[in-house]
Amino acid sequence: MVSKFKALVFDLGGVLLKWDRYSVNALSPEEFLTIMNSTTWHSLDRGDVTLKEACKDFGDILDADPSVVETAMDQAQLSLRPNIALVQTIRNIKTSNPDLKLYVMSNISREHFEMAQSVDLPWSIFDKAFASGVEGMRKPDLCFFQHVIKESGVHPSEIIMIDDTAENVCAARSQGMHAILVDKSLPNVGGTLLNLLQDPLQRAKLFLEDNARNHHCVIEGHKEIILKDNFAQLMIWELSDDQDIIYLKWPDGKLHGIHPSENGHLNGHLNGHLNGHLNGHPTVHLNVHLNGHSNGQANGDFNDNAFVASDVKNGLWNYFYEAPVLTTREFPPDADTTSTAYLSLPERYLSTVPEVHLVLEKMATNVDLDGIMQTYFDPTRPRTTPEVCCNILRVFHKFGFGSDARAKKTEDYVVSCLNNNACLNGNRHYSTPEAFLYFVARLYVETRRESLRKRLNAIKVQLQERINVPTNPLALALRLFACQSVDIDSKLYKKDLETFMSLQDEDGGWPAGHFCCIGRTGARIGNRGLTTALAVRVLQREKRDS
Repeated sequence: MVSKFKALVFDLGGVLLKWDRYSVNALSPEEFLTIMNSTTWHSLDRGDVTLKEACKDFGDILDADPSVVETAMDQAQLSLRPNIALVQTIRNIKTSNPDLKLYVMSNISREHFEMAQSVDLPWSIFDKAFASGVEGMRKPDLCFFQHVIKESGVHPSEIIMIDDTAENVCAARSQGMHAILVDKSLPNVGGTLLNLLQDPLQRAKLFLEDNARNHHCVIEGHKEIILKDNFAQLMIWELSDDQDIIYLKWPDGKLHGIHPSENGHLNGHLNGHLNGHLNGHPTVHLNVHLNGHSNGQANGDFNDNAFVASDVKNGLWNYFYEAPVLTTREFPPDADTTSTAYLSLPERYLSTVPEVHLVLEKMATNVDLDGIMQTYFDPTRPRTTPEVCCNILRVFHKFGFGSDARAKKTEDYVVSCLNNNACLNGNRHYSTPEAFLYFVARLYVETRRESLRKRLNAIKVQLQERINVPTNPLALALRLFACQSVDIDSKLYKKDLETFMSLQDEDGGWPAGHFCCIGRTGARIGNRGLTTALAVRVLQREKRDS
């Protein structure tokens, strides 16, 4: 994607420079605000009065000694510090776009502009700095914007103005410039700039590749924990069709996608013991190593048996890749991860795993008192979860068992949850309603049974009711993907898409957000890789449909 923009215009204070309000103690914040909104301040900005003359007027306004006002003004100027993150982004942008013109446009007196030039900014990278006290005009005077446009020689539609004042942004837009308001709702202006100047889709793909096999989950309130799970990895694989960016622990203990550095403590005995099991499996990125004696310490000694002895000839998947965290030391395989595995594995892998009918049989007989298929393959963990039921149904339908009479009560339960908006507040295992709507949308699209599709038709209404409802980045990604899947008019979710796009970080990825929970504690789980993999699919669909 070639950007149409040829020039960037940056404000100084509040954008390129930050100032410490608390360093100004000669005047109170209220007094400072009073003089900033005076006509004398405007005259100072335009260079119509000197700083000395302005401070005398300010003293009259505040009934204070002019020297006190001058001290406060100097304190404000001396507190100025570069916005290091934005400055680095500007350097990177200039490096990748050497023909891009860069300008400064600031309301600042002649005297203060001279002081500001001593601040450690890369002044040489800018083509010109337009200081109001030098130019004799101030923002939001339209003549000032017209002057900058003329001097730049760039059409206003090809200029991006970055400012921290709404009235200045309004004035810039009135002249045809693209303007970005920097405020608390947009702390990451660098990411917004990159999205305008570079292709967000390509940036997202690079993020997934650059962080291959490091797309770990995060748990809210537990920054100290790096959660490695199979579930999110499988979802990322299915969305990206890229086995090189994920890692897995197969039910029989084999590992997929391990960095060589993590493989250093392998011993020949282990390799030899499992060598026979590796035959018949795709060998790309399949390795074996002991983990857990380093990762299981927070939960006691690692018990690998909790993972390998998964029953049904090792066809049942465990949520955790490593030792369980924030739950019991031994953790059973579950129907959600198992279903997601059979839904996500490419066709070439299906011949290497136990036949699906064995797994479906296990699911069909693992029911609660209502005859609904359960979450865990463990009688001591009786859990029934709508989202998991939905993914179980997806597997039944994918492999041609959608008409199995034993799935009827599970199907009825999913339909009832959909029609009655049962997951509006999430549940024990999922934190947002978007998770359920996403999985239902996938089932709606994937089933070949028209009768089930009709029963799930409420998915469109439910999704439309969620559009524009504030939520976290991962849930928003799930919502957008689901809307596209069931062909909801893109005009309806346009604002959601714009909001989502504004969240892309400078490294090309999206925030982790959250979508599922640790059942025991309710701690919410997210994954930057999963949010970004969903973003790639959403952007690809938008590009295809445009």
